[in-house]
Amino acid sequence: MDIIQAIILAIIEGLTEFLPISSTAHMKFANPLIGVAPTPFTNMFEIVIQLAAILSVVFVYSKKIF
Repeated sequence: MDIIQAIILAIIEGLTEFLPISSTAHMKFANPLIGVAPTPFTNMFEIVIQLAAILSVVFVYSKKIF
């Protein structure tokens, strides 16, 4: 995975996080389309990027949550 592929996956995650459909599925479908091979690193990258998206949503809505 190069930096451009990582940026594309991050954009996909950010745009689809707020949709009522799975952002994980969008990344899994996008991986072969942009040439990302399924490796342990790409799996870890997807987990970290999803955690960051979830934490950013919690941060933005923290006043309403707490």
